[in-house]
Amino acid sequence: MNAVMVAWLKRRFLGQPLVVAEQRDDFEWNSYTAIYQAQIREFEKAHVLRLSPGDYGYADGVLRKVRQDVLPLHYNHRLLYETILQLSPDSVVELGCGAGDHCHNLTVLRPDLQVFGFDRSEGQLALLRSRNPDLSASSFRLLDLTLPASESCAKHDIAFTQAVVMHIQAGRGHLVALSNVFRFAKRYVVLVENWKRHDFMADIRALHDLGIIGWPELNFYYRESPERSNRPHLMVISATPIDGYAPLADYSVLLENMASDSE
Repeated sequence: MNAVMVAWLKRRFLGQPLVVAEQRDDFEWNSYTAIYQAQIREFEKAHVLRLSPGDYGYADGVLRKVRQDVLPLHYNHRLLYETILQLSPDSVVELGCGAGDHCHNLTVLRPDLQVFGFDRSEGQLALLRSRNPDLSASSFRLLDLTLPASESCAKHDIAFTQAVVMHIQAGRGHLVALSNVFRFAKRYVVLVENWKRHDFMADIRALHDLGIIGWPELNFYYRESPERSNRPHLMVISATPIDGYAPLADYSVLLENMASDSE
């Protein structure tokens, strides 16, 4: 984090200490790709990570498995894709896109969707290019979410994260990350995170109150996961009200209904 950003955060957050002793991110990002590849091998024993056409179908607002010989999507991923499809964007951007599987899957489910992504690791982007060659390499670029993105960055209908901001623990880097997520979003932000790692709702509201998130208003919603006994699981923040989504008025709704398993 550069000196300008340090000073900015100190001013904005009322002198709260910027760095907490012993506080570190969950991973060393420059060497994360080897860990990520091992996670992929383990994950694919129980879940499909890369969809092929016809594996899943979307109809009447629900994403369902069609081919019975295919392993199921992880509940995080199915609910994320279903939500994005329901919101009917023209373009989406994933912050912390990793190897690109989510963007690949979204284009399988909706081939006309424009997908973009950023990751802070060149190793991850190299893995994306080899693992998902169907994705345009020019649409996926390096970005450290804990540094402020350009004010002139391209905006998309939806910006989303899947288990990314929860791993940013050093200093107040997650606040910069959240402000960047909104900087890339025109209409919606969709988050699938471990809600215990940060107070996401309070942090987003604080950034908005300070004018760091420039949307005129924030509308918070949650979606329930059928695979988790219909527990509230995913957060949607919208620039305008959404009909049919459950309003999120109290963050404890997400905290109290988290499953005991880790994200």
